[in-house]
Amino acid sequence: MMIGMSLLPLSCLRVCILRICGIKIGSGCYIGFNVICDTNFPSLIEIGDHVTISHNTSIYSHTATPATSYLSTIYNDCRAVKIGDGAWVGANCTVLPGATVADNCMIGAGSVVSKITTSFALYTGNPCKKIKDLPNHTPHE
Repeated sequence: MMIGMSLLPLSCLRVCILRICGIKIGSGCYIGFNVICDTNFPSLIEIGDHVTISHNTSIYSHTATPATSYLSTIYNDCRAVKIGDGAWVGANCTVLPGATVADNCMIGAGSVVSKITTSFALYTGNPCKKIKDLPNHTPHE
């Protein structure tokens, strides 16, 4: 799927491919080039309306390996990932199992999201931390 996501020239085509894979995606979304979503458990990924996910971002809903090892007994996790309405996820971000990007929340480029964020806020870093609150209004008001 990665090769296909980098060659599709239009975001609407990338959105269609992700929907075919089983990922829930709302309306009016922009999906950048090379966005990788976990297709092992696609039903655990939900993307709201009017979301922007920039280039080279990865979204994972599980941690597991078929190799038998000590670590595979500890890190065998499947959890839902939600990206709320109006959220922006910057380029080169990683969204991990169990993370929630709240409505109208912005994740700065290169960040790693592993927890639940709050609405109308800017988060950056690895792990991402809240930098500041954003004005609490939407253009539809």
